[in-house]
Amino acid sequence: MDEELPQLEIEGGDAWYRAVPPAAVPMPARHMPDLHGARAILTDPAVGCIYDLRILGDSDGQHVTVVPEIDYWRTRITPERPIHPRQVPIDQVHVEHRLAYEPPPPGQLPPEPPRTHAADYLLRRLSPRPDQPGARTPVPARTVGNVHGRRIIQATPLGFSWDLRAISEPYENDHHDIVVNLTSAHEYYAWALTGADPSPIPIGIYLLWTE
Repeated sequence: MDEELPQLEIEGGDAWYRAVPPAAVPMPARHMPDLHGARAILTDPAVGCIYDLRILGDSDGQHVTVVPEIDYWRTRITPERPIHPRQVPIDQVHVEHRLAYEPPPPGQLPPEPPRTHAADYLLRRLSPRPDQPGARTPVPARTVGNVHGRRIIQATPLGFSWDLRAISEPYENDHHDIVVNLTSAHEYYAWALTGADPSPIPIGIYLLWTE
């Protein structure tokens, strides 16, 4: 399930780098079209949620087939290898749905990400019960403790680039820029599954977000 590249349409020259990626919110799988490949969340009533799943195929109306993220990529990279999919009730499955990007009004720059006290941030994230999944809200990569292995979103002049993985911690390059080595999700999992070396690209950390 590929995500479209939203256009930033920001007035003010190079201010595009201040754009904030939209959150991914959980939507009931029953209400979503084109389920194959969608990022899924399995809920277990009164217990909790399982993230990092993907849906294989479409629903039969009552159930969907889910696999861990790495098995989803195994079907694409090494399809001859067996996987162990699970049939689960569709009403226990949510799909990560990326909200549309809303650019600022013409002539207005995107705001700086808010500096929120940890306690306030926690209160905003409270869930009514353990099996209620929450939104994945992007945060600046420079503000998190570790980025290696995380899902990354990159801001570009044309939009946001998704489905990236960090394969290094931040480091200072020869030009004295703080960068992170990135690769595509496909290359990241091919590296994990087959040992095929990825082709990392160093990107300035101020352009990166994680979830």
